[in-house]
Amino acid sequence: MSWLEELVTGNFTPKNIDQGSEEWENIRAGRFTSSEIWKIMECGTRPMTKEELAARPKTGKGSKTTQVPDPSKMSEKGMTYIKQKVAEVMTGQPKRAAYAYPLVYGKETEPEAVEYFEKKFKYTCEKIGFQTWGEHAGGSPDRFITDIKEGLEIKCPFEPANQIDYLMLTDHYDLKRMYPEYYWQCISLMLFTGLQAWNFCTYDPRMIEEKHKMTHIRIEAKKVNEDMDLINTAIAAAVKEKLQMLDLLK
Repeated sequence: MSWLEELVTGNFTPKNIDQGSEEWENIRAGRFTSSEIWKIMECGTRPMTKEELAARPKTGKGSKTTQVPDPSKMSEKGMTYIKQKVAEVMTGQPKRAAYAYPLVYGKETEPEAVEYFEKKFKYTCEKIGFQTWGEHAGGSPDRFITDIKEGLEIKCPFEPANQIDYLMLTDHYDLKRMYPEYYWQCISLMLFTGLQAWNFCTYDPRMIEEKHKMTHIRIEAKKVNEDMDLINTAIAAAVKEKLQMLDLLK
């Protein structure tokens, strides 16, 4: 029985693969993951058609443009990410994250952040580990909010100045514009788990006033249907590129 089937039938038992463990690293190998999925969300470009070139402004902004965005093509950043996944398949080894103290700080502070979230919103959270989506994608939700059956993503900034920027966010539109990597992470996790809402929070215990310690943005799947479709399309395109490279290199 799948994780989602268990959730629907009420027989859900959280499955936890500890982030950073060898098992967690191995299951991520070759898969497009939520934390890096933003890399394939920036599309490539194509040459403008004769009609488009003729329709350009004669002077000023856009008058010298010769390329336009093409959702069916991957950006250079996206292709680099796809090659990374191809390399993981061919070596049988996942790309290891480089040591960085801000990441260590975030991981160490996360349990405290979850506890603060639970007290603030009167919810109960559980770990659920890496969730696979087919053979080529997946992600690790920070927590599953059992009371309301929603997901939770928490960031613990190492630099207090970053919390100031987060405090300026008002909704998921701001999150998408200012922090697309976090926005697409939440969108992909909704896709991978089937949950209908995701809560994005940041936490800084060093803030003096309580109202500044945690930010909270709730994203509802029904309000981002177009982006849910867009990320599905982008993953399909990335998987196609990945499989073509692997076939070419046989």
